[in-house]
Amino acid sequence: MTEEEARMPKPRAQLVMAVVRRGDEVLLVRERLGAGGESLWSLPGGGVEDGELAHGALRRELREETGLLVGDPVRTAFLVHVDSASHPSAWAAAFEVGGWSGEIAPEDDEIEKAAFFALPDALELLGELDSAAQRDPIVGYLAGEVAPGTMWLYRSRGADETLVARW
Repeated sequence: MTEEEARMPKPRAQLVMAVVRRGDEVLLVRERLGAGGESLWSLPGGGVEDGELAHGALRRELREETGLLVGDPVRTAFLVHVDSASHPSAWAAAFEVGGWSGEIAPEDDEIEKAAFFALPDALELLGELDSAAQRDPIVGYLAGEVAPGTMWLYRSRGADETLVARW
């Protein structure tokens, strides 16, 4: 690595996601997440902008992707850290939100649809995510198989994605 390369900022990705519930239902959004560009269902959320706090990003992303207004999170659902060649230190934090208001009306052009699903249906839809780092933490948390606040650490090299640790 040259001195110039060492000084160049590394690409980073910081993401937030929300678990929004309505009784026994969970809110999901449909967008192009598949490896081949296919549309899949996942939790609403998105990128944290430079200088933005995670909770502020969560409120902004939820408003853009679902039209809902949410308050501060009530707990950390799970955390994911992915070490990949393109993003050496990417992280995502999912938060359970308590209160929300408004009607579902996505404003983000990338969101095809947002809807509440009964938990068993949501788990089935989320099971279609083709990346373990995207799928397993969400499904594990919503299914009650892992404790709130669990940290997932993945290493991703090309098509090879490995769970390194979970605690």
